[in-house]
Amino acid sequence: MDVLVISQEQEVVIEMMPLNISVVGAGYWGKKVIREILNISQTTGRVRLYSVIDNSPTILEQCRKEFGPLNYRLNYHDLLSDKAASVAHICSPNNTHFEVASKFLRSRKHVLVEKPLALRGREADELVRLADTTHRVLSVGHVHRFNNGVKELKRVIDSGVLGDIYYLRFRWTGLLPPQKDRDVITDLGPHPFDICNNLLDIWPTKISCRGRGYRGEAGDEVAFITAEHLDGVNASIELSWLDMEKHRDVTVVGSDAVARLDCLDQKLVIQKPDKTEEVSTAPSNTLQEEIIHFAECVERDSDSKAYTNRSDGTLGASVVRLLETAKQSLREERTVRVSLPGIEELLAGEPTQTGFRKLTN
Repeated sequence: MDVLVISQEQEVVIEMMPLNISVVGAGYWGKKVIREILNISQTTGRVRLYSVIDNSPTILEQCRKEFGPLNYRLNYHDLLSDKAASVAHICSPNNTHFEVASKFLRSRKHVLVEKPLALRGREADELVRLADTTHRVLSVGHVHRFNNGVKELKRVIDSGVLGDIYYLRFRWTGLLPPQKDRDVITDLGPHPFDICNNLLDIWPTKISCRGRGYRGEAGDEVAFITAEHLDGVNASIELSWLDMEKHRDVTVVGSDAVARLDCLDQKLVIQKPDKTEEVSTAPSNTLQEEIIHFAECVERDSDSKAYTNRSDGTLGASVVRLLETAKQSLREERTVRVSLPGIEELLAGEPTQTGFRKLTN
C-alpha cells in the first residue's frame, strides 16, 4: 500500500498492483524460486506468481502436489504476447538461457536469468544490448551479492584490518553423480568469480585453468583456476563435483590477518597472530533478497525513476567472459589474457593502484 501526498490536507491511498512473475523451469532451483516468490507474495504482496512453465509433465505434476493449483504451462510462448505477464524468472537449463531470455526481452518483458547469463560471451552481450534497446530490466542470479557474510567480508577488506591483501582462495565443492551435459566450470565457477569481483572491485587480467573429468563420459568434474589481478593479487579457485563435503568457502590472506567466510552459513572469522575473532553477521535469505531487489528495479524502471541494479546484465556478461577464458585456458593448456573492455583500457594505460594493496615491491 503506497500513500501519495497531494497536499498537507489531502492524501490518496494507492494500492500497488503486485508484480506478475512467471518462472520458466521448475527443476531443483526453479522450485526454490517458486517457494520464495510464494513467500514474498504472502508476506509483502509485492509480487505474484503468475505462472510456472516446464516442458516436463512429470515436473509440473510434482509442483502441483507441492504448491497446489497454480497456472502451470508446458511452454512459455503464449506468455510472450500476454501483457499481464510482465516479468520472467528463467531457471531453465544453462544451454537454454540465451534463447529464452532473448525472446522475453524482445517481447518487452523484464528478465531475471539464473547464472550463468549465457554460455557464450557474444550471447551475453546480445542480451545486455536487447535490455538496453527495449528499456527493460535484466538481472542475473548472482545471489551472493545479497549474502550478508560477503558484505561483511568486503567491509573488513575495505577497512584495512587484514593489511595488504596477498591472495584469495575459493573452495566450491560437493558430490554430484556424473553429469553428461554440464561441466563444473560453468556450473560452479560463476559465484567465485562474481564474489572475487565484489570484494576487490576489479576483474582479473589473466586466467589459467587445469581440470578434467574422471567418471566415464562425464564432462569436466574438477577444475583448479588461478585468476591474476593487477597489483599481484591472485585468486585460487577449486571447483569439484567429486568431493564428498560441500563447501562454499572464501579465504582472504592479508599481511596482518586472514579472513575465512563460509558462504553457506554466512559465518566470518578473522584470524590474527594473537587471537581469532568471529565477526557477528545476521544471515540473509539471499534468494529472497535477490527477488525483492529485482522487483524494486522493475518498479522504479516502470516509474522512470533512477535505480541501481546490483546484479545487472553487464555484470553477468563479464562473468560469462571469465568462464569462457577459463575453459579456453583448460583447452589450450596455457594462461590466457582476459578480454573485457574495462581491462583492455587499463592495460593500455598506466599501472593502476586499486586500493586493496598498499605496498608496491
